[in-house]
This record gives sequence, C-alpha cells and structure tokens, in this order.
Amino acid sequence: MGMSDFFQKMYGKYFAQLPDKNAYLKRIGVDGEDIPLTRVGLDRLQFAHLCSVPFENLDLFDYDSKVDFGVEEMYDKVVVRRRGGYCFELNSIFMSLLVAVGFDVHPAGVRIMMGGGSSFIPAIAHRASIVTIGDKRYYSDVGFGMTNAPGISICIDDKSEQDIQGEIFTVEDRPYNNKMIIRHTDDGPSELFMFVPDPFNVLDFISYNTTIQMTGFRAKRMVNLRRPGGSISVDGDIFRRTDKGERTETPLSSAEDAFNVLNGDFGMLLTEPLGDIAVKSPSPF
Repeated sequence: MGMSDFFQKMYGKYFAQLPDKNAYLKRIGVDGEDIPLTRVGLDRLQFAHLCSVPFENLDLFDYDSKVDFGVEEMYDKVVVRRRGGYCFELNSIFMSLLVAVGFDVHPAGVRIMMGGGSSFIPAIAHRASIVTIGDKRYYSDVGFGMTNAPGISICIDDKSEQDIQGEIFTVEDRPYNNKMIIRHTDDGPSELFMFVPDPFNVLDFISYNTTIQMTGFRAKRMVNLRRPGGSISVDGDIFRRTDKGERTETPLSSAEDAFNVLNGDFGMLLTEPLGDIAVKSPSPF
C-alpha cells in the first residue's frame, strides 16, 4: 500500500465531501433559500445551525461510545439522526457545509480563556472556523458549549466594537500572531477565545479530541440549544428554558423524562435509552 493509499484509508474521512448539502440545509431550516457568499449568508447559516443543532455530550456521558468527527460519521449523527455534538464534531461538519455552499474557509485551533485573563495560556481545546470574504476574515463557531456563545460571526480584522446580536465584542492582536476575542458586559471585559487565524492542521484535532473525551464531558449530561428569543438546555437533571430573559426550570426525575425532552423539545431521534444517572459526582476523570 502506497503512502497516499495509507493516508486516504486512515485520514481521508476527515477531508471527505459532504454527502448531501441540501439535506443538511433542510436540517437547519434554510433549504430552498439563496445563501449569498457574504457575511449575511455566513451569519444566516451560523445562526440557523445554532438554533437547530444542539451542543451535547450524550455519546460520552450516556452511551460511553467513541466520538469521531469524520464527515460521514458526523453527517449521519447530525443530519440523519438529528443529534448534536461538541466543538470538534460540530465545527467539523459545519465547515464541510460552508465548503459545500462555496465559502473560503479553514479550521482554527482555539484556546478557551474563560475570562481568566491572558497571564495563563491554556492549551488548545476548541475548534472554530475562519471564513474569508473579500479582504476580511471572520471567526465562525457553532460548537461552543454555552447558550450565550456568539450568535453570528465576528470580524477578526475589525478592531472597533462589534455588536453581535446585542452583545459587544472586540478583537485584539496578541503576540505570536494570535487574536483575542473579548466580550464586553456591564461587569467589564472578559477574554473569551485566543487563536492563530492561519489554517490549522485538521489531523491535530484527532489527538485533541482523544484528550477532550476524558474530561468533564463525562461528569454530567449537557445539552444546549439556542432559540431566536433565548435557549433551552438540559443540565444534569434540570431542563431549563429561557425566553426573552425569563427562565423556567423543570426537574427531570428519570432517564425517561430526559429522553422525552430530548426527542420532543430538542427534536432528536434517540432510540437507545439514556443512562439512569444524570450527574456523576465527582467526575470520574
């Protein structure tokens, strides 16, 4: 077997074409729409994705199954079975959609700062996409595990304040060609993401993904989905719904309750029952 054959057998799935672009667009509710290759088009896809495909850890927490982000595996999970995933999965398949639509896009390896300041630089633990439109580059992300993640793209070549669906963000240059995205609230600025905007080697995400599967993703059930006026989430054994700033919480007393919420409110097509425990404390890893 030649090197190219070996590479294709081992790693080709991470570079494969999207099996069915139209089915994916239908999954996120924009089938039949004209998606321009502009920021407006990018933001339309990103927000539709965030409102349709949840961030979730069911494979790791409930099913104890290996997570892979090959294009066909993710297409089956997200489009066919109407599931979600975490950043290495969701931003992988979303980038495939952007490519299929016609955008100029490449992956970025991201450090999650969590507002802690840049005196401590965490390891890369997140994946996003950099989309080039004209002479501007945009940070696009559908896989950050918080319902208050940026809803549309952020221009990383714009140093002024950017209003991202009512939230204010800025982008600053940092040493070694890094960019820092900062969220501004009434409590002050909070450093959120740091990354080098150059193309990141997709294969490096394989080892990062192996590591991330052994983290707090196995500590409790987490499912988040943005809605146009708020969000819904499952946090352990609590179902939360936020609408126009009003939050309600409903206890999930059993795995069957959680199963019904995920299939009903989140629109999943789960067939296998969930685990009986919604929170494993302390984390087993």
